[in-house]
Formats: sequence, structure tokens, C-alpha cells
Amino acid sequence: MGASQGTAGPTLSQSTKPVSHESKPLLLAIMQQMTQIMANLQASRPPAFKTPSMKAPECFNETQPFKVRSFTHSCQFIFHNDPANLSQERKKVLYSTSFLIGRAAKWIEPYLSNLTNQDPSYLLNSWNLFE
Repeated sequence: MGASQGTAGPTLSQSTKPVSHESKPLLLAIMQQMTQIMANLQASRPPAFKTPSMKAPECFNETQPFKVRSFTHSCQFIFHNDPANLSQERKKVLYSTSFLIGRAAKWIEPYLSNLTNQDPSYLLNSWNLFE
């Protein structure tokens, strides 16, 4: 609707009328509310995406070695589903060790007593070594 069409509407400055003295406080209050609403909208963030929860892996006992692949695959599904919390190798191993029972739990015990070891070749710091 430009001037070339010959039907241009009034501009903002042409269509505004002076505000009456009585309307000024109301207009000021509305403007303040709008400013506050805009500030709140800019400050608010959408909720973070949360991955759906998954069934925890079944506890693993070394007396059932045929279930080791099933156990490690279940753990890997959890890792892929929750990369925000389980992307670090150490966290993967520690999460998985919490599901070891019986002889498997006894096997990991000596390693758990040395949690401060940060060596990358240490079993608790490498999913590939643990797996």
C-alpha cells in the first residue's frame, strides 16, 4: 500500500491525537505493565528438554557370564539416552558398577577403593576397559 497505488493510509504521526490529561496516568501504567511483561518474557527460558527415562539394566552377577552382553548393551542404551549426564567415560563405568552384584561386585571392589585415580588407563576411567 505505497504511494504508487494512491491508497496509502495515514502515517503514525498523522493518526495520533493528543492524549488527554486524565488518560496520561492510565497510559503510563499500561506502558509500565507492557515493559514488565516484555522483560519477563525475555528473562524466561523454556524448560530444558528431558529425555524419557529408561528401565535400569538388570543387575549383573558374574555367575551368569552369558548375560554380560545384555548387561553392557542395556548400559549403553542408557548412556545414549542421557548424554548430558553420562557422556564421560568415568561416569559410565561408575553408573554401571552400581548394578554389579555377587562375585561381580566383589571383583570391582578394589577399584572402587581408589576413586581418586585419574589415570585414563585405570579401569574406572574407561568404558572400553570396563566393558
